Formats: sequence, structure tokens, C-alpha cells
Amino acid sequence: MRSLGPVRGAWRDAAEEYLLRLRGRLPITWEEQAEVHAQPKAGAAEEAKVRSREAERLLRDLPQGAQLWALDPRGRSVTSEEFSEVLSAWRASTDAVCLLIGGHLGLDDALRSRAQLLSLSRLTFSHQMVPAILFEQIYRAQTILDGGPYHR
Repeated sequence: MRSLGPVRGAWRDAAEEYLLRLRGRLPITWEEQAEVHAQPKAGAAEEAKVRSREAERLLRDLPQGAQLWALDPRGRSVTSEEFSEVLSAWRASTDAVCLLIGGHLGLDDALRSRAQLLSLSRLTFSHQMVPAILFEQIYRAQTILDGGPYHR
């Protein structure tokens, strides 16, 4: 998984806790790429440039043929059970799967068109929160696949 960061404080602690729980159960890594900072009153053109540069950072040096999945409010909404099916398909694939989390301005349109889009919620979350929420959902999905009680 790649995100723009850095994620700090309690959100980092929560993300790392779920990563720790997943280790040994699921091959997963987290890479943070540096955010591109926009001027506080940047216009639409400047914001588009920032999103484009962030997309370049997120896509840099990905494994050849990797499946790209990006979190986006316009993406597919799934239940925890449906997400466990998505996770199962990822695990069965021979291709690397890369989950991408954009910055506070959202995702570049070119990146959005290359990736399959998944939504955590119709609500907007701080990009600081999203890694922790995503790792918790991956942990929940893995627990469902394992037949565990965590998801209830």
C-alpha cells in the first residue's frame, strides 16, 4: 500500500497496530511518499499540478503489471463481507496488488482512470486517518476469510 504522508501520532500508531496484526497472515507493506504542498490559496490549475505530481510519486517504481486500486469517494462501495471477497481475489492473483491513497486534494484524473476505485465511505476522511481505517478493514476482511468472530 502506498500513501502520501507522513502519517503521525495516534493515526500512525493505529495503522502500525493493524499492520502488526496482519503480519504473518497477509503479505502487506506500507510505503509513504512525500506530499506535494500547494499554496494555501492555490487555484484549480495549481491544484491539478499538485495532484499530477503526487500521482507520479505514488506510481513510481511499482511492480510491472501490478493491479492498481485507489481509494476514492467515487469508487465502488462494499460491505465488509464483500471486501473480504475482494481480498480473497487479490490473494489468489499472481499479480502484485497496489493500494493507493492520495493526498488532501484527492487523486489525479489520469491515476483515477488507470486504477480500480474503491470507496471506504461516501464521507470524506482526512488522509491521515485513511491508512489506519484501511488496515483495520483489511484485518477485518482477513478475519472473515479465516472464519473468526472479529467482524461481528
